[in-house]
Formats: sequence, C-alpha cells, structure tokens
Amino acid sequence: MKKIFLFSLLILIALYSCEDSYPPIIPLEPIVKGSVDTVFMKRAEQTFDKIFQHYWSNKVELMFGSYPNSLGTPSEPNSPQHDVHAYLWGFGGVFSAFNAILQYTSNEDFRRTYESRLKKSLDQYMNTNKTPAGYGCFVFDYDARLYDDALWIGIDLADLYQYTNDEYYIENAKIVWNFVMSGKDSNLGGGIYWQESPRDSKNTCVNAPAIVFAMKLYQLTKEDIYLNTAEELYQWTKQTLQDPADYLYWDNIGIDGDIGTAKFSYNSGQMLQAGLLLYHATKNEQYLSDAKDVAAACYQNFFTDFTSSYSGEQFKIIKDGSLWFNAIMVRGFVELNQLEENGVYMTAIRKSLDHAWRYAREEANGLFNANLSGNKTEEDANKDILYQGAIAELFARVAVR
Repeated sequence: MKKIFLFSLLILIALYSCEDSYPPIIPLEPIVKGSVDTVFMKRAEQTFDKIFQHYWSNKVELMFGSYPNSLGTPSEPNSPQHDVHAYLWGFGGVFSAFNAILQYTSNEDFRRTYESRLKKSLDQYMNTNKTPAGYGCFVFDYDARLYDDALWIGIDLADLYQYTNDEYYIENAKIVWNFVMSGKDSNLGGGIYWQESPRDSKNTCVNAPAIVFAMKLYQLTKEDIYLNTAEELYQWTKQTLQDPADYLYWDNIGIDGDIGTAKFSYNSGQMLQAGLLLYHATKNEQYLSDAKDVAAACYQNFFTDFTSSYSGEQFKIIKDGSLWFNAIMVRGFVELNQLEENGVYMTAIRKSLDHAWRYAREEANGLFNANLSGNKTEEDANKDILYQGAIAELFARVAVR
C-alpha cells in the first residue's frame, strides 16, 4: 500500500512540475471549505512574479502599462508619462492581485518582496494639491480623477489593513472615502458621479464598489456612517440602475436622466458582493435574495457552453470579454460561495481558469492573452497590465474555499 501511495505521489509531482508546458487535464477535485488549493495559488504567485519581471521599472518605481515595453532602454523617460506607464486603473489591477494573494499565501517572502515597491508606486498617484486629496488617474500634471478608479484601490486598502494592521492602509483608505464622498449629491435622487469633472453621469461601476468599500470600512470600524451610506447607495443603485427584467445592472444614468443600458459583468458582480456584505451585517433576508437573483443572472448571461478547440473538453466557461471585468464579477461569486457552497458556479469558474492556464498563457513570457478560451485577438500583441493583474487575482481568489 505504501509503495502504491509513493508511486501515485511521484506521478502527481511530475504532472505538477510540467505546468509550464501545458500539462494534461487533471480533474478538479472539491476542496475542503476554508482550505487553499496550492496549485491555483502557485499559479497566482507565478503570474504575479512574471508581472513584476515584465512590467516593473526600477527607474521610476512605476509599472509599465503594456508589454512589450521600454524596460531597461534609453527610450524610457526620466519622468513618468501617462502614455508609457500604467494608469491608476492598470496599477490597481496589480494591487488587487497583491491583496488577494497576500491574504492566503504560505510564501513568507511574498509580502517583503513586493509591498514596499507597490506602496512607493501608489504614493505617486496621490494628488494632495486638490481638495479633497485623492488618487489621480496619472502621476503627472494632467490629473484626471475618477471616483471608480480610486474605489478599487480603496477596497484593497481596507482589506490590506485588516490582514496587516498597517496604519498606512487605513489612513489612505479614509482619504479615498473622503474623496469619493465629495462626488455624492442629491441630483437624480442620490448616488455618486463617475468622475470629478465633468459630472455628467452616475454609474454602477462607482456606486456598487462604493457600497462594498463602505461595508469593508464598517467591518473595520463599526461606525454607522459607513453602514448607513452603504444601505442608501444600495437602494438608489437598485432602484435606478437594475433591469427588472433580468436582475442585471445597467451601466449608468446620465445627468439628463437617460439610461446607458450596456450590461457589464463587473457591475452586476459588485452588486452581488454588495448585497452579501449587507446581509452579513444586517441579516436582512432581502439582501440575500437579491444577491442570489443577481448571481443566477450573471451565470446565465456571462457564462456560455463551450467546447475547447484544444482539448475537446465541454463545460461552461466565462465568456470572452474584459478579464478585469470578470475578475470583479468573480469576487461576488466567491463571496456567495463562502456563505453557501455552490459547485455549479465555482466549478465553471475554476474550469475557465484551468483552461486559460493551459491554452491562453504564453510559455515564453508567462503572460496571458485576453480571453480565457484561448482565442487570440490583435490586442494580445501588446498585453495590457490590467488583464495580467486580473488573472493573477482570479487564481488567488478561486484557490480559496
């Protein structure tokens, strides 16, 4: 019996060590709740390592926005330029991956390897010349500021404070909160604008993460202002921007009252997570019911039946589209799975990512093409940092049950 066990173990080690050359299909086994899938976590960490290898600039302590880039060549400017280095949005994708991995990694060197560099980079986006202070889209004089870009950072800051107890994170999270609240008013019945200027729309991609952010701050502080604001924004967003026909969320409402009816996975995914966080805090069953409706709608609309042209496998896959949008959506599914285990949703997500590891990842550089299906597009020639951060985050979040 012992010999059989050792023989089986050697086979598994051999398969696992061959991941870089597209390993054969290994059935995805259920994970005990609360445990970490070391294969998926290793993939997250390995992808994160590749991001720093290919995108980080020691010269200005910023990330490049795409790969290939001018890393290590004289063509890189001495000062940051918005068309060379990552916007806050793209940097935020990497910051979110760091946050997701740090929560559950067993790698003791991970935090000390990357944290200080990420802090130095993030600090360069902070604009204290405007009132209130807040993170800008760029790190030079042209300083557009979007409330949603700041919110994604704010959510990570709140998480990181919870896991590290580092005052840096909560201090900057509160700066984000004050900045975002400056974009809230009573026009259109409430809600937060998409950007500082011009204030011409109020979008789900601001109001939904603002609810999530408020609830994370409430969890940390137990201050009612955060819970009350979250509930107010939730009701406004649901009443104003949810399509009652299918429970998905529209993109925005213009200042003229016209609805932008596009539906993106991240908008509904954030409202899924928002409802669950409110349910945890209030025990109001309506929030849980809402969340389940949105989850079912997301599964119906943002997943599709799929037959791999590489392996012949048939399964439900996350539809081709923005990897980052889908990473935000998956946060909602992971939140739901922590409350009520759901093999249907999580199996589809894990199979999508496993397929991407084998067929959407380039062996030469360890980076990913834009679609989990492996279908290549023109944009794959210049790999956006936002997508690389998103898939590193996805592997880390799905590794945890």
